[in-house]
Amino acid sequence: MTEQQQPLAQDPNIQLLSEGPHEMKFNEGIGVIENFMSPQYCKTLIDAFEYYNEQKIIKKKVIGDTFDLGTTDVGTNQFSNGKMGRCDSQLYLEVADTGLAARTTMVVGEGFEHYANEYKGIIDSSDPIASWTVKLQKTEAGGGYHIWHCEDGSFVYRDRVLTWMIYLNDIPYENGGSTDFLHQKCSFQPTQGTVVYWPAAYTHMHRGSFLTGDTPKYIATGWFLREPGNVTDRIVQEKLGVAPPKKNKLNE
Repeated sequence: MTEQQQPLAQDPNIQLLSEGPHEMKFNEGIGVIENFMSPQYCKTLIDAFEYYNEQKIIKKKVIGDTFDLGTTDVGTNQFSNGKMGRCDSQLYLEVADTGLAARTTMVVGEGFEHYANEYKGIIDSSDPIASWTVKLQKTEAGGGYHIWHCEDGSFVYRDRVLTWMIYLNDIPYENGGSTDFLHQKCSFQPTQGTVVYWPAAYTHMHRGSFLTGDTPKYIATGWFLREPGNVTDRIVQEKLGVAPPKKNKLNE
């Protein structure tokens, strides 16, 4: 891709979803649709990531210890000291390319309908939720997020209700890179176009397994969040004495 080329994103004829039927399979709150996003659109998102990487607006996130890139240990020994690092490159698509972000959100919404049909309580007994963040992420050999974690594990992320992730490329099984769930005792190997949804809470602790080989792992991910400003949150905030002042004609 040359510097002059904008990501192919704005092609109105690009196919977002693969040919159906699209059946979601469930496992203790996890919903998976294989071959959901089309290969063409997966490639579009990868190309967009690399384009913006050339523009130097990609953020590299490094937390804690990093790994020896030459290691081939994919067993339990790599987690023995409990000090696992994180190293990957991230792009928030809604900041870089609103058109691509909107299209990706449409795909995520299609899959969410399948999930909500099975777990109706996520709509019927919850404040309204929505997903508007699309994070593209690239993980190379030795990188990833290898500690068990959940997605709402801090006060800052308390409004996360449901996590979604789409694998944008295939990773051979022997190269690792799977997403492992602790309590559900299951793993998902990256397969292009597969979308996975799961609750953001501690019930669904997960981690990325160690990635080896020459093929980087690309994903798109984000969250369904409680919409800001809902009544329940304000009541709780008022009881705690931390609610912002209500707007009216005098203080708007």
